Amino acid sequence: MEYAIEKFETGYLMVNTWVFPLNETDIAVIDPGGFSSELEAYLQQRNPQHLEIMLTHGHFDHVGGLAELVKHYPDYRLWIHRADAAYLGADAKKTHEKSFGPLRVQKILEPLDQMPLPDATDYYDEGDSVNGFTLLHTPGHTQGSVCLWNKEAGILFSGDTLFYGSRGRTDLLGGNEEQIYQSLRRLFASLPAETKVYSGHGSPTSIGFEKQFQGRFL
Repeated sequence: MEYAIEKFETGYLMVNTWVFPLNETDIAVIDPGGFSSELEAYLQQRNPQHLEIMLTHGHFDHVGGLAELVKHYPDYRLWIHRADAAYLGADAKKTHEKSFGPLRVQKILEPLDQMPLPDATDYYDEGDSVNGFTLLHTPGHTQGSVCLWNKEAGILFSGDTLFYGSRGRTDLLGGNEEQIYQSLRRLFASLPAETKVYSGHGSPTSIGFEKQFQGRFL
């Protein structure tokens, strides 16, 4: 199966929000860091009846558009790994403040006072099949970081686990250097080299390129 994948850079930190139709009525939204005018126009044109919102982890720059998104499209499922569940819901601001405190960006969290983040509706675990994607639990950036892999389509949504020529930071709440190395080693060892990688920031890459570029340092 081929996916008509669109990228929108959203939110304060310009997260890659990936969007594509699942069928005639449902649309997948991965990591809505904001609700930009471009994303809004795309959804208005598609006019979905239902959204499948799949989060690669819970950091605010990847979930900041949720409240506005679900206000416009109240028929949705919201997926996250349970280990990152505290980043969602009415009390989520405390977790985000604790996580992002070292970056001194508390001001960008102020909108959560007026528009709290919704709770997750569903939790995925290692090996689950969700909307055609196999769930790979890849902790290290956060404890609930995941990658979404479709073997048939040859694509991976890697969140902040793997970037073009780089990897996610591990100095925030729940980060762990050795875990992210283990997660990367797993991806490089188990996924086909031609797998195209759509990450949370920056340009697309491939497993083969990153294995050659980064693998020797792991």
